[in-house]
Amino acid sequence: MSHSNQKIGFWPLTSLVTGNLVGSGVLLLPATLAKFGSIGILAWGITVLGAMVLALIFAELSHKITKSGGPYAFVSAAFGENSGYVIAWGYWTFSWLSNAALIATAASYFSMIFGDLDKSVILAVEIGMLAMITAFNMLGIQTTGRAELLITVIKVIPLIIIPIVGMFVIDMSNFPPLNLTDQPLHLAFNSVAFITIWAFVGLESGTVPSEQVTSPRKTIALATITGTLIAALIYVLGTIVTFGAIPNEQLASSNAPYAEAASMIFGGGSWAIAISIAAIIICIGSLNGWTIVVGRIAQSAANDGLFPKFFAKTNKAGTPIWAILISSTLTIPFAVISLDENLIDQFNLVVDISVTFILLVYLACIFAFFKLTRKDKEMRLYKNVIGILGLAFVAWALVATNHVLLAYSLAIAISGIPMWIYQRYTSRK
Repeated sequence: MSHSNQKIGFWPLTSLVTGNLVGSGVLLLPATLAKFGSIGILAWGITVLGAMVLALIFAELSHKITKSGGPYAFVSAAFGENSGYVIAWGYWTFSWLSNAALIATAASYFSMIFGDLDKSVILAVEIGMLAMITAFNMLGIQTTGRAELLITVIKVIPLIIIPIVGMFVIDMSNFPPLNLTDQPLHLAFNSVAFITIWAFVGLESGTVPSEQVTSPRKTIALATITGTLIAALIYVLGTIVTFGAIPNEQLASSNAPYAEAASMIFGGGSWAIAISIAAIIICIGSLNGWTIVVGRIAQSAANDGLFPKFFAKTNKAGTPIWAILISSTLTIPFAVISLDENLIDQFNLVVDISVTFILLVYLACIFAFFKLTRKDKEMRLYKNVIGILGLAFVAWALVATNHVLLAYSLAIAISGIPMWIYQRYTSRK
């Protein structure tokens, strides 16, 4: 256990939430949504409401349980350690897999700046970034939290300034028809909502390092809601302005919608280099945030005897060193897979599966929320309403999800069985 009293406050924790939500996908989302039509803007409306309800549910859960571990701690408290183990294993796996996606995306932007790079150079860049953030995280959560705040401010400024200024150059004729797909409206809406839902995966990440947060009951709730709201503002504004500033055919085929929007808004030559640098900063910020999370989820499970003891070992700064080192090492093989064009679809599939698993984690957390707040007298109606709305939103998201991904995501849970058996065996001994 750590003897360190390192803690972070409201702003670093808010930046952790925002930074983990505004990740590698933010710059390409407008182009992805443009293929569907203006229904993309409509989907944001529902998704933002759903995400805010989930943020309120996690805020309430953080009032109830102040133990580190986030979703794992909530499900354990409600349903016992076996259920908790499945959540801890799946959430931990998702976290280091998403880091592989972040470094792969960052490396692709290096190629935009320096031209086509050899695969060995790209791999060196990816491992270099991973090693840098891993080493930096060893300095403790206060240092990494301050850095996260600084990086988030740097990356959020252009993502808010470009759309705000862009409001003045919107041309209504650029907005596409409601539905550009050949699907019926409700199916097209499900498809586009599936994409916007991914943007809010990670809104619960502020609950994970709970024991290293100042006044956790108050701070985590406020940071979760504020961080989610800032991310929502960035996503919605960005989509509306790029839709209005760039003709739809051009936007739908764009590799850098924000760069094209900046060229139209501010004039001048290519903004591709500036946006590529911003993209690398965005990815590094998210990588730092998810590295904070991945270490604490494994550490918390190890402290409860569900993961091997060495995951709980900390240095003088209170950093779970082995939890972070092992997680970063596991990221490398998936970074290698992402380099191979023949394997890129498999890599994307693995990332999609792990993200789908998070919807199941949210479902378990909502059931935990119902159980843990069942006897509460105060704000009974409010808690019932957000619980039911959250349940409806996640159930709808799971219905919109590719059911093959859902089946595969259950395989993530099953893949943790060997370690669970090993832990049971060693704890009996």
